[in-house]
Amino acid sequence: MITKDSDIVKKIFYLLDAGIVHGYDSFKYVAEVCEGYIEEELTVELNGVEQTDADTNFNGAVLYSLIEDLKASSLERGENWKSFVISYERGGEVKTNFIY
Repeated sequence: MITKDSDIVKKIFYLLDAGIVHGYDSFKYVAEVCEGYIEEELTVELNGVEQTDADTNFNGAVLYSLIEDLKASSLERGENWKSFVISYERGGEVKTNFIY
């Protein structure tokens, strides 16, 4: 991942982090980029309970725009990932995986 991609991933992380309303111990965000739309799933764990319907208050349009920027950046380098995952556990490091 190049610096430009790293900067975009950081923006996505900060948007998700700030937008999880009731806090979390860990979260995993999966985004699959399809033709003309994005399928996504956010799994939040708090006090040992996982949920996929956590209250959020981030701007979805901004998130989608960042994801499309990330995809466009990778396509410029000839990389064509289909989806990516951001996972984070409090006190740990942010992990990003691309699925080709």
